[in-house]
Amino acid sequence: MPSIKLTQFGGIAPRQRPNNLHQAMAQVAEDVDLSRGTLRPWRTDKKVSGKTGNSIFVDKCCFLASDNCQASFSRIDTDCCFIVASGVKDYPVIQRKDNACNDKWNRLGFPVELNAPNAQFLGTLSQDFNQELRQYIYTLVDEFGFESAPSLPSDPIYVHNDQSVVISGLPTSFPTYSIEKVRLYCAVTQLDYGEQVKDQNAEAHFLLVDEVSFGIGSYVHQAHTVYGEECLTEEYEPPHECMTDLQYCGNGQLGGLVGTELWLSEPLKPHAFPEAYRYGRFNGKPIRFLCGERAGYILTDEYPVVIEMESPCQSQGCRSITQLEEPLPIISYQSACLYNGACFYATKDGLVMLAGNQAKVMTTALYTKDQWQALAPWQMIGVVHDGYYFGFTDRISIRFKVPDSIYEDVQIEQLTTLSIKPKAVYRSDQDELFFATDDGIYQWNAGDNWKTFRWRGRLHNLPQYMAMTAYKVVQDYEPNYVKHIGYKRHRSEMVQDTVVLGDKTVIDSRPHRLKAGYATLFFDVEITGKGEVWEYHIATSVAELGTE
Repeated sequence: MPSIKLTQFGGIAPRQRPNNLHQAMAQVAEDVDLSRGTLRPWRTDKKVSGKTGNSIFVDKCCFLASDNCQASFSRIDTDCCFIVASGVKDYPVIQRKDNACNDKWNRLGFPVELNAPNAQFLGTLSQDFNQELRQYIYTLVDEFGFESAPSLPSDPIYVHNDQSVVISGLPTSFPTYSIEKVRLYCAVTQLDYGEQVKDQNAEAHFLLVDEVSFGIGSYVHQAHTVYGEECLTEEYEPPHECMTDLQYCGNGQLGGLVGTELWLSEPLKPHAFPEAYRYGRFNGKPIRFLCGERAGYILTDEYPVVIEMESPCQSQGCRSITQLEEPLPIISYQSACLYNGACFYATKDGLVMLAGNQAKVMTTALYTKDQWQALAPWQMIGVVHDGYYFGFTDRISIRFKVPDSIYEDVQIEQLTTLSIKPKAVYRSDQDELFFATDDGIYQWNAGDNWKTFRWRGRLHNLPQYMAMTAYKVVQDYEPNYVKHIGYKRHRSEMVQDTVVLGDKTVIDSRPHRLKAGYATLFFDVEITGKGEVWEYHIATSVAELGTE
């Protein structure tokens, strides 16, 4: 007589018919941990913050949230540990981590154009070797020590190098910026009785005069000042106020989208975005930018683009850009995430894995196109945690194992569903998963109690009508509810007849009886509870189960 024994439990594969699934797989697998091949519940979720929003960021005890679903937070891994963000204010912002966690943001960058200072020589000119031609500029320095691009230069003035010059018109107020210092620079051309003594084609360099506190509107350049180093910020431009997707790329650069262009910052200068570091002319409108240590991914409404980020680079032309040949438009902004250098995001055909210049739709073995569309993928928010992609819409929450490389097959037996319905998700650098609901931020699978899992096995197809009358569940001593349902069709019409063969709470591993006298061709079993299940056995009699 036939018997069935399961010692390995798997997940779901909606693409397959219930009776065509592998024996260990399931029709339903919700809130169940299959990592050991057994049925185990997840822990409850632990509330860690009262903040909430449609975008969140977590770093140890630091919790940030924004109502903007396209807000982006990124940590700059330097000694000062800055956090940058876009979509939080009307402009990109930056702050040291401790202050950022209290929502005290400073505007990233500096004013776009600084007015020229006024320079006035108050002495008396005479034709001799002490006469010079001077121009002055100034730069701004914020509380982090970052320096702006220079102002417009002052009008050239003739001076004597042994007499003072008064510089006025220095800025005293920029409300949205955290300016602390003003640096003055001077370009000097030596004159010999009014004639230039240097090469006429030589370019004057602006050298440091002094650094003064911000708010002082004027300065006296004393005679015989020793000049400092040259101003090197002429090519700097601040980030555009409409920049989105601000990301730290791991090579010292920041990147973000401005309209149809990608802007990269000067290495180790998060406030400076020279024009030479801008990239555009993509085949599609950029929607999302994600950046890792080796590659950046520009996801568009047509073809995805990959930009190489690993090599040291200080000019526009030295970065390799690859545009994929297959159109894979992103349809959900919040579905995109990075994991192990690869990018994952939702398209109309399924979830795509993008690694280097290779792309693969991973969910074709799990869902048909119609089934995938039924999940509402345009709503999906997602993140990869511990090697699993967590995807959430208002219709379903899924979790499945992503391949380690784009050439590896997807493990379809590892797809399960979850009961949580978050509005935002985030994986911290400590590899912990956090999600936001209406009442706060929670850490997934970190509580003191256990959730209730639900696992419904495949539709078992028996070789002929027969009565399965005994079963046992090998488990730990925690109550689990076990329900068996039998199916058959009436001969006179194609109507499925269902009968509950047994439903009871099981607290041990002893054999239990099912409804006697009911023969069936199809049956399935559903197990619900909080106890770990190691094995499942069913047979036509108790004797068939043996002494296991």
